Formats: sequence, structure tokens, C-alpha cells
Amino acid sequence: MLINITNDCDKCMECVETCQTETLTEELINTAKNSLNSELYYFRKYIPTCTYCESCESVCEKHAIWIVNPEWEELQ
Repeated sequence: MLINITNDCDKCMECVETCQTETLTEELINTAKNSLNSELYYFRKYIPTCTYCESCESVCEKHAIWIVNPEWEELQ
């Protein structure tokens, strides 16, 4: 799955706490935030261990994280 994290992320780490597969880590969130700037709105990383349980998406009040199946993107 492709994990996308936007500039709106405030590093609350609730997504890390709710991740059922421990795919999301504090290190990943920090890496994402450190790589973002005014020209780059979101960070994207392919992580095969993500099962798309949607727990991170549903807990994020900022809607700063979303998951995409790369196969779905190919269909568009």
C-alpha cells in the first residue's frame, strides 16, 4: 500500500498508536514531516505490510493520512 502523509500532520502519533500491523512508526511520521516543505505537500511511501485496515485514516482528525492501493491507481 502507498501511505500518504500531508503537511497537515501535527505529529500527534495517534495513527501510530492505532496501527494494527505496527506499520506506522514514530520514525516514519518524523521522516515524512522532515521531508515536507512548502513545495512538497505530501510524503508518499510504499509499505507492503500495510493491510489497509483504515484505522490510521479514521483516527486522524486532520485527515493528514490516507492509504492507496497502487493497483487501484493503475486502474484510473
